[in-house]
Amino acid sequence: MKKILVVSSWAPPVVGGPLNLYNLLSQMPKESYCLLTSYYGIDNYSARHGNWLEGKYIFYDNPRFIDSPESRPLVSTASKGRERISKLRHLVKRLSFLKILLGPALIFSQIFMIVRAGLKAVKNEKIEVMLGVSDFGPALIGTYFLHKLSKIPYALYLFDLYKGNNLFFPGRLLATLFEKPLFENAEKIIVTNEGTKEFYFKRYGDEINKKLVVIHNSVFPEPYLEFQKSLPPYRSTSPYTILFTGKIGWPQIGALKNLIKAINEIDDIDINPVRGPNRRFGRRQSRLTSNGVKLKIYTPSPADYLKEIGIEKSEKVEISVAPPSEMPKIQSQADILFLPLSWHTKSQEIIDTATPGKLTDYLIASRPILIHAPASSFLVKYAKENNFALVVDEENIEKLKKAIKTLLFDKRFAEQIIENAKTTFFRNHDANKNFKIFESLFLKN
Repeated sequence: MKKILVVSSWAPPVVGGPLNLYNLLSQMPKESYCLLTSYYGIDNYSARHGNWLEGKYIFYDNPRFIDSPESRPLVSTASKGRERISKLRHLVKRLSFLKILLGPALIFSQIFMIVRAGLKAVKNEKIEVMLGVSDFGPALIGTYFLHKLSKIPYALYLFDLYKGNNLFFPGRLLATLFEKPLFENAEKIIVTNEGTKEFYFKRYGDEINKKLVVIHNSVFPEPYLEFQKSLPPYRSTSPYTILFTGKIGWPQIGALKNLIKAINEIDDIDINPVRGPNRRFGRRQSRLTSNGVKLKIYTPSPADYLKEIGIEKSEKVEISVAPPSEMPKIQSQADILFLPLSWHTKSQEIIDTATPGKLTDYLIASRPILIHAPASSFLVKYAKENNFALVVDEENIEKLKKAIKTLLFDKRFAEQIIENAKTTFFRNHDANKNFKIFESLFLKN
């Protein structure tokens, strides 16, 4: 393989989207790639509990760090500097005046550090190709400038759209200026679904379309399948649990609040059900009384940030955090897995093209999926085409409540979408299979 410099502001062990990057790179020889990433982009929880790659780490914002087996435990210890930077980033996201005040300094300083450290890495590590990973701008633009200065070719890995994303100032302006030249100079552009590929074909035409490669978000099925050996066939059990796992940002907030409202309004499901006839579903079901549905949220998002956006613990909402290694167990024991995308956001294009990383986990978890997202989104179209989830594609609390009850009590329907989800997973989202597509892009001629 060609030796790759992976340029990413957010990289493993960060919990969340970068896990998809981990699942691909973890199968490569450690000598075949280096990671140029941010020391301060790794929060303390991720440093301790996330998945570290075996390849060499180069922290562009901490040049004193020398990667070795002995040094990584030091990175994994709690850092007050990382904690302060993490809090500052969340403040910048929430407060408009901070976006305007600090945004330019944050973006341009990172671009400068990426280019400075990247030029050294290209020379010292004998880099043959670069992979720029989508972020709020610095990694992509840094990769572009590194290419111009070093003449090293590059590919792009886009987990989301770049131009059209909800980026803070001056991120949107830079995306408008740089997306087209980024694409024109790239050798390959990896996207995570056919909807994004079609979007860019319409935006840039056939010349860019030839460079686009779909590699769906992927995970390894083995941990899920191993844990599920000890589970009986799916059957919802009281107390009923709806589960959401992952970071909570602007794409999820509105739809997640809709779910919380729906759960709070459900007062006719018994926490200790007694079996009896139910005319609505045409078969023997639980007698419906009170307090039987709870939402469990596992997220690395800070508690003060969640409180700021209006998501708090309550009698029906539990909020916790767990390492990625625990997700197969946690997800495979839920009654319903919830996947939200919101309405009325600042970037409809992102909503319409996104396939959230957590979808991949959900597909193999052997639990029914509830999607609450706009009808225009690729996620909804993908789910309906493959019939792997119950979809509520309008902001209608009554329909959301009805969908919850259907998944809890219509066992035959739940079993069917679980089976369809697994079929979809092994067709498109198995990391063992997708690695071969990824690897083929970087083989020497």
